[in-house]
Amino acid sequence: MNEELQDIFFYALTIKDVIGRLLVALLCGVIISLFYRVTYRGYSYSSTFVNSIILLTMITTIVIMVIGNNLAAAFGLVGAMSIIRFRTAIKDTMDIMFIFFSLAIGLACGVDFVSVAIIGTIVIGSIYFVIVKFNLSAPRKRDFLLQLITVGQENDGKELNDVIKKVLQKI
Repeated sequence: MNEELQDIFFYALTIKDVIGRLLVALLCGVIISLFYRVTYRGYSYSSTFVNSIILLTMITTIVIMVIGNNLAAAFGLVGAMSIIRFRTAIKDTMDIMFIFFSLAIGLACGVDFVSVAIIGTIVIGSIYFVIVKFNLSAPRKRDFLLQLITVGQENDGKELNDVIKKVLQKI
């Protein structure tokens, strides 16, 4: 009985386990970021956000491996993580979805549910791809962002405005 209790509190990871879980998290993070890149429809694409999706998956894996089944470590890490403040405002709700997506896959990798992580990444990513590809969400108006930078002579832009109005009337 005493040995069974000791087994509950003993959580040993080999280097092979750590590297394997991190490689699966890396693979899943890259797949998630590819889904994000392919389906992105916003105005300000950020390559740093794509990179952070990959790293967030791997970091979550490490955090879960560190916690293991140690309740004290879990509370300590929650306390340490609560100190961190994120000042970057998330502009798109889909960005938040991708953050949770990468966190969930990182959790699965951390507890060695490799099949759950890989299948979850492919299934959820594919479903989101189909939703975006076939525009299954409510139809929305077409939005465009036009940014012009002129170099050279100063003018009031009247000629340019006339050309833009003509083009917009055709759309």
